[in-house]
Amino acid sequence: MRKVEALIEELYATRHQNELDTVLPVIADEGAGKSTLMLQLGLKYIHVRDGELPDREEFFDRICYDRTGFREMLASSDKQALIMVPDAARILYSMDVAKSEQKDIEKDLMDVRGLEYMILLGFQSWDRIGGEVVDRRAKMALRIPRRGLVRGYNREAMDVKLDTDTWPESTMTDQFPPLDGTELWAEYQQLDEDKKRERMGASDVEDPKDVYRREQQKIVIDLREKYDLSARDIAKGHKAVEYSKSWVSDVIRDYEEGLIDPFGQPEGETA
Repeated sequence: MRKVEALIEELYATRHQNELDTVLPVIADEGAGKSTLMLQLGLKYIHVRDGELPDREEFFDRICYDRTGFREMLASSDKQALIMVPDAARILYSMDVAKSEQKDIEKDLMDVRGLEYMILLGFQSWDRIGGEVVDRRAKMALRIPRRGLVRGYNREAMDVKLDTDTWPESTMTDQFPPLDGTELWAEYQQLDEDKKRERMGASDVEDPKDVYRREQQKIVIDLREKYDLSARDIAKGHKAVEYSKSWVSDVIRDYEEGLIDPFGQPEGETA
């Protein structure tokens, strides 16, 4: 893991000591070692920053499991803080995230650029990374093709992937060890299981705001399909629609592209 550790040292020296942050996607299939690598990256970053390893409870407090926690952490953390999001697609770019909420999260990521955060984002595939991260905020990405092997791609290589949808030759290759059998991994697995159970329990009760927003989407799509009305006509001409023309336009576009289905069952938050 020498090259990966050297990368963290370089990022801290060249970015976090110069009023810049790091947004680093870590991409791997389920069970390939994404969380293992992210924990090791996080530990290395704090060791470089503080000169010592963190208290385990404080370290686990730097992991985000929901959108509210992520936005609060972005807003309230100290400079050069570590923020780890193992299931980033669930929080940032799930298919069930309302367009306006996604834009708010993207704005949050832009607003914190000067706070020197180390933000580790775990994704199961390249396609699940949202545009703001993959197009602008991330200057490099790490991909795990199989357990124990990690490949790094700089900004130029990421642009090749964007243009061709094919991974170019990696700009860094390294190996990383498993954490199986360690106390750190055992505690993380228990924490992760507890958080997932909390999410499953919470998913039974839908946020009233989400219910209302979906009802508005239904009205918009119904008017569009029955009467072929424009977004302007729907927003301005129907009292039942309480959102703006731009919101109505987003709903129509997302529905036509298959990104939302307000008439179907509400989606659970799946990464």
